[in-house]
Amino acid sequence: MNRRRDRHTIDMLFVLTLFAVFAVSASLLIAFGAGIYQHTIDSMDEHYNLSTASAFITEKLHQHDEARSVAIGSFGDGDALVLTEEYGGKAYSNYIYIYDGYLKELFTAADVTLSPESGVNILPVKDFKVRKDSEGLVTITLSDGSGRRADTTVYIHSENE
Repeated sequence: MNRRRDRHTIDMLFVLTLFAVFAVSASLLIAFGAGIYQHTIDSMDEHYNLSTASAFITEKLHQHDEARSVAIGSFGDGDALVLTEEYGGKAYSNYIYIYDGYLKELFTAADVTLSPESGVNILPVKDFKVRKDSEGLVTITLSDGSGRRADTTVYIHSENE
């Protein structure tokens, strides 16, 4: 009879050990999967910021593809894309620039001077460079805090007409 009790105890210990191994394995698998998921989400967020900022600027350049409406200047913490347009006989300027870690946009009357803080935050970006050549190509370089970089070149048709 004692032997039967020992055998029952061994069976119970085996089941408990098997359950413990299963629980530890499941916990490790969940922790590992959560780490991979978090890394993927962070990477997607960083890629989203740069690609969305590039698409935003590209679309603004296409909207302002008119003679002498695209200029490169300086505003905020560095380079600025200055897009001019006319509404009701009055000139307006749309500044796209970087300030305080954000790509910003500021739309104002051309004869009004505002500070860089006045712009609307678009997306977090660490660096913004704009270059325009004589053939109508505007090259935009954006980078984020982790070293990722996005280069975009847009052809301004009206520059060569």
